[in-house]
Order: sequence, then C-alpha cells, then structure tokens
Amino acid sequence: MDHKCMHFRRAFVLSFAVLLSACASAPSVPTTTPTPAATKTLEPTSTSTAPPTITPSPTITPNVAVTQQYTDFISIVQQYYEADQISKTEGEYVVLNDYEEENALKLSYAWAETGVVAKNFIVRADFEWNNAIDTVNTSGCGFLFRLQPNQDHYIVILDAYSGVKLASHTDRGTFSMGSPQNGELPLPDFGSGPYQATFTLIVNELQAYVYVDDSYFGEYELLQYRIIDSGVLASAVLSAASEGYGTRCKMTNVRAWILDP
Repeated sequence: MDHKCMHFRRAFVLSFAVLLSACASAPSVPTTTPTPAATKTLEPTSTSTAPPTITPSPTITPNVAVTQQYTDFISIVQQYYEADQISKTEGEYVVLNDYEEENALKLSYAWAETGVVAKNFIVRADFEWNNAIDTVNTSGCGFLFRLQPNQDHYIVILDAYSGVKLASHTDRGTFSMGSPQNGELPLPDFGSGPYQATFTLIVNELQAYVYVDDSYFGEYELLQYRIIDSGVLASAVLSAASEGYGTRCKMTNVRAWILDP
C-alpha cells in the first residue's frame, strides 16, 4: 500500500455563520442547505480486560530514529488497549507524509487523502495552525475519516478556543456532534498563534477517542446507521475566514496504526 499523501484536494463550502462553533452549530452540505440534526446524547461504555503483550512484526530498519518512533508508538498502542479504547493490539504501523495547506474560503474545509483506507485505526500528528485574522469561528487542523465513495464521512477539528469538534456528513446533510464527552482535562492554553499541539484520534467501531498533547480529551459515539464501513483517511484544514490566507495548517510526524483496514 502506498501511504504517501495523494495531494487530492477537496473542499466543502458551508453556508452557516458558524461551523462547529462552541455552541455546536451544524455545517452545511456543499451544494444544498441542510437542516441541522438534533443534538445527540452520548452514552459510551467500556469493559476492562487484561492487556496482552503486543507481538508486532514490522520490517526491520537500520534507521535508529525510525526504530525509536516505532517503539514509542507501540507503547501508545498498549496504553490505549489498557484503557479499553481499542479491542486488540495487532495492527500495521504506517508513516504518513507531512501535510501543509491553507484555505481562504470562509466556513469551509479542504482535505488531502493520506493513502490509508481503514475502518478502525489510530492516527497521531503534531499540529501547527494559524488564522489570518482574529475570529471566534472554529478553525484548525484535523482529520477526515471513513470517507465513502458517495462522500459520506466524518471530520474532526482541533480549534484553539473551542477545543475538539466532530461532524458527520451524509446525503442527509451535516450533523455537528459537538465536543467530546467524559474528558479528563480542560482545553490547554495554546497562547497566541501559531498554535501547536500533538493530536491523537482513535477510531474503534462506533467509538472515537481524542487526545490533545497526550491528555485524554474525551470520546464520541459514532452513528450506528451510516459511515460504519472502511473508508479513506485524509488530513484536513477548516477555515474560519476568507481574509488573507484564511487558515493555515501544518502537520508533521504523522503516524498511524491500522487496526482493521
């Protein structure tokens, strides 16, 4: 599998005044104005089991730095298993291309496919983002996942002011799923832009979990009737403004652990 970024750029334009804002307004479909769905009540559950020992079989590389990155990721996988956020530890380790994009189309998001197609996975990257102007609209870096041939997908964004926001997009419209539930810590103080954070997304069947700077930020219950199949993983940028460069996003050290292709 070629996991290099395909630089295939798509964009969705949103007609609402605020996308995924702190009050969780819903973004719109690119060509039509959807009716926002009602807020969903989240009731995640988990069951503790004894953690097994991970026995991966990666391709051996003489590069010490790459080997250390792999070893570090293995320990993270084990941590998430012990937290009952993934159901197994076996998987494929993938190094993805860095991503850099700016989007000056207000209240829209653009993405580039990573080359990964997966149902359940862990993806982790160092984010750096900035806005051309001060704005209260949600903006920043994130991931688009389980992208289907008919364009159904989820998008998750890290914003410096409102935190993590998730939305689903189907032919019924876009549905803002708001902030994650059951997080342990408040949003860190990112200071003034450009903002920086390490972001981790875990997708396991109907649950998604997010970490910001290695602190557990919360979880989502995904849809039970749509977007449940394997799909494309993409790096994404959500724009808050049209002035200047809009919103600029850069991702480095992008790594993934594919649990179920």
